[in-house]
Amino acid sequence: MCDFSLSAFQVANLKRNWWVFAAILIAIAGCSQAKNFAYGVKQLNSINARYNTTIETYPQHLKPIDLMSSDLKELKKEKLETGQEPLNYIIDYRLLNLEAEKLFIFGQKYGDSGTTKYGFGCKSRPLVIESAALRNSSALKGFEAVNLLREFIDKYPKEASLVGLAYKNALFLNATFYQISQEAASDSNIINNFCTKNDSLESYQRQFRRETNLSDDFINNLTYENAVPIWKGLVGVS
Repeated sequence: MCDFSLSAFQVANLKRNWWVFAAILIAIAGCSQAKNFAYGVKQLNSINARYNTTIETYPQHLKPIDLMSSDLKELKKEKLETGQEPLNYIIDYRLLNLEAEKLFIFGQKYGDSGTTKYGFGCKSRPLVIESAALRNSSALKGFEAVNLLREFIDKYPKEASLVGLAYKNALFLNATFYQISQEAASDSNIINNFCTKNDSLESYQRQFRRETNLSDDFINNLTYENAVPIWKGLVGVS
């Protein structure tokens, strides 16, 4: 709370300077606002507006995701007089979803080459494996968010309703991440069944003989793990 004690003479003086008086009245109103759950939700809505998101949506690019995560963590540090736990639930739910979104974006960095959906070759094995692992990690974070959301709704139904969160949100989110996890598992299974490490290594070795000045002895002694970064460099993949 702020201390704005003024004498009758000071108040009369300020009224003559109406702009100063108005500024002080605004400051007093701001200081007198209780730091309760409603206050926390107002700050949360301000963060959402800053990144053009809602309680159900998230930025689509890495930089704003990182910035929004930082803002949410700062909000969590702000101690409320009441309503701290329900606000923390919402913030943690949002943070988990941001982590899931970030992992999913990383999992898409190879485009179609990171999935078997549109066809594949054994050279793309490491891309598919990496992409599938990232998408699966995204799904696992998403499932954490779903569980936390359900716990929040069970424990604080009124507060959940105030911010527009309900079991239907958990159901939809769970279905979304289930689909992501299933596609990741399918890609991983397909590439492992049809393209062993040896199959991929042989493809790399043939390409190295055609397109590089590496010696036959060096190429013949390569392992899959050694060959992958050379192949990535050759085709311009990082």
